[in-house]
Amino acid sequence: MTGARILCVDDDPRINELNQIVLGRAGYEVTTAESPSDALNRLKTEAFDLVITDLFPQSASDSAFVANLRRLDPQMPVILVTGNHTPPPEILREADAFVVKAYSLNALTDSVREVLIRNKLRRIG
Repeated sequence: MTGARILCVDDDPRINELNQIVLGRAGYEVTTAESPSDALNRLKTEAFDLVITDLFPQSASDSAFVANLRRLDPQMPVILVTGNHTPPPEILREADAFVVKAYSLNALTDSVREVLIRNKLRRIG
């Protein structure tokens, strides 16, 4: 599923840049956002195949961000990035996958590929 459009959301521009480089090399088109509100604005005006988002404890609650995202596109696959090895169950229910920081770059690209394939199969059938 290379060529898929991915929105990476993280308040650390270095993480966004790293994700953009790694996923770009894997053949994905990557756009970044540094806040949930920026991400939601982009989702209203641009089409994406997947959202990868950090958890944002300082701003809007994570479940509210994902819930708002789901209102815009109920089928949008979401990968959550967390520093917690066991994210809260209410967050996990909203995600298609999660990756624990400090993740390997292969783990990220593997998760992206897996979620995109599952989403494609879900839409087909």
